[in-house]
Amino acid sequence: MSRILVILLTGSLLLTGSVAAVDGLECVFSVRQYDHDNGKDVLLYSDTARLVKGISAIGFLVAFSLDMEIAAVDSSGTTFMVHVVTLGQPASNYSRSFRVEYGLPARLKGIQGKGSAEYSLEILPLRRLDIDTTFCGYTHSSDEDFRFDPSAHLDIYFVPNTYGDYYWNSVKGLMEEVYRRFKELNRFTLPGKYALYLCPCAIHSVIWDRRFGMMVDPTRSAMFAVYSKSYNSTHPFLILQASILRNYGYAPAFLSEGYAGYLSLAIYEMKKLHRTGKTLPLDTFLDSYQYYQADPTLADKTSATFVRYLVDQYKIDSFLELYRIADDLNLRTSIERVYGKGIAELEREWLNYIDTVTITSRQLRYYADEAETLLEYDLLAEYSRELLPLAESRTDSITALSYLVRAMFFNGDYYAATGFQEQLLSVDSTRGSTWMSLGSYKMMNSYYEDARADLLKAKSLDSSNQLIDFNIALNHHFRGETQQAKDILIGIITFPTPEGPQVESRIILANLLLKSKSEAERSQARDYYKEAIDMLDRTVHSHTPSASQQMWNGIAHLGLGDTGMAGDYLQTAWYLETRPFYLGMINLWLGKLADVRGEREAARQYYGTVLSSPSADYHQQEAQEYLKTPYTP
Repeated sequence: MSRILVILLTGSLLLTGSVAAVDGLECVFSVRQYDHDNGKDVLLYSDTARLVKGISAIGFLVAFSLDMEIAAVDSSGTTFMVHVVTLGQPASNYSRSFRVEYGLPARLKGIQGKGSAEYSLEILPLRRLDIDTTFCGYTHSSDEDFRFDPSAHLDIYFVPNTYGDYYWNSVKGLMEEVYRRFKELNRFTLPGKYALYLCPCAIHSVIWDRRFGMMVDPTRSAMFAVYSKSYNSTHPFLILQASILRNYGYAPAFLSEGYAGYLSLAIYEMKKLHRTGKTLPLDTFLDSYQYYQADPTLADKTSATFVRYLVDQYKIDSFLELYRIADDLNLRTSIERVYGKGIAELEREWLNYIDTVTITSRQLRYYADEAETLLEYDLLAEYSRELLPLAESRTDSITALSYLVRAMFFNGDYYAATGFQEQLLSVDSTRGSTWMSLGSYKMMNSYYEDARADLLKAKSLDSSNQLIDFNIALNHHFRGETQQAKDILIGIITFPTPEGPQVESRIILANLLLKSKSEAERSQARDYYKEAIDMLDRTVHSHTPSASQQMWNGIAHLGLGDTGMAGDYLQTAWYLETRPFYLGMINLWLGKLADVRGEREAARQYYGTVLSSPSADYHQQEAQEYLKTPYTP
């Protein structure tokens, strides 16, 4: 059970942990570039970070990677070691130890960058901190903390039994697909792989880019993202940015990050920003300090769409020429030199491009799928809504409505899902599965009689579909017709089909039989629970995201009276699940588990969560019942 226990320790039981406060330091990192024309340093970047004593923290600041370790922190000052490696061929290394008082800067000067660029790094210690590492004590360099699995171009690191472990395949598929497209477009030839760390929290061995909660270090071919239920910064941008910097070297973030957004749908957001007057003059973002300080979303969409405009309008060779000659102080003049036009003229062309470029249904479908993979259900819904007005044929309408139904379900809006499912039936009413889905959504909204008619229609169109039979059984159950529900579920189990809901049917039937006064039926219920558990155990594979498997396993173990295993599986299901419908069901069963354990107040909290969240009507009805009277098997 170690897989489940780790999840509990990093998930819902965190509040029970003891505080492990360690010495830390709050400091400001600033990077400047020397302006040879004016004879002064120009500030490019400044941000605050918190570092833990004894943990070597790495980051990438403007044009070089930084490795810093705090050796001592006391009431007056701090001692630390700094190691800098520049991006480029050949790379330059700089190291130095410092002992400084709070409020006084430590400086590392003469860092040689691209061309004649010369940088300086300033570290300003602000104060000593007590940093709690109880809930995020991992370090990326520890083999005990992180393990990895390889893909074609990546080594993907994860903490066992966290989101990165369970959803590894989803991340791998998305990253590999986008990187292959970008690699072919650029004809990258450098050998070697990239390391992607899927961190369950903002680990202290990384100096994070706080704009997006990620970090890309091309000098190490490494990328870091926070990948958890509450926050997900894992995005294809990471590997595209790393590959650009690694293959082409350094250029100002406006260019490198903009090109990393080339395959994104930034134009969709930029159209909205421009239409609502929320943009800033292009020249604003050509100053690196202002770029880093600007609203991250606006800066990201501006750079991505302007770079896309340059590449599409003036071809890739001109952009790569700009990339090669530009640094943080000459970006404006480099753009004018390469394209033979002033910034104002290029800005007008770019804004016209934003207004006139067309976003296709194919693009919206692709990025809707990407949003679902990234668990961004609001974005999935937004892209899906844009599909319907673009539908030009019956097939387009079916596709658009199918996306809308799925998006509404994932967002817990079952009324909207029902409405779009009805529209879908007005276009295509020949498939039993379509009628079954309508009946399912109506039951979530408490329309059980209407749902029955839809499910019977589905049965008439596809008599061999046992998933339809299962939903008809549920409808009987929710309408109080227990025997009819039992008979249908027994039929599914007795005459199984390859795609039939065998596990679910056994568990639902066992739940009904467990309430019987007949010991024979109660004994049969226990047999069904055991059979379901055996089936579930045979389907578990490494890196398979299966919140539903964990949930059904938990329900079955609770039916058998094993509250320990039931709790492990149900808590794991809660940890993994992101869809409101299933979260409602999981919370309902966690409430039942708490009642069985005699933890009445905890049970009431779980039932309250079911009622306050977008749960199905039948789950809310049960929660209301058990708020009044504790659940008993």
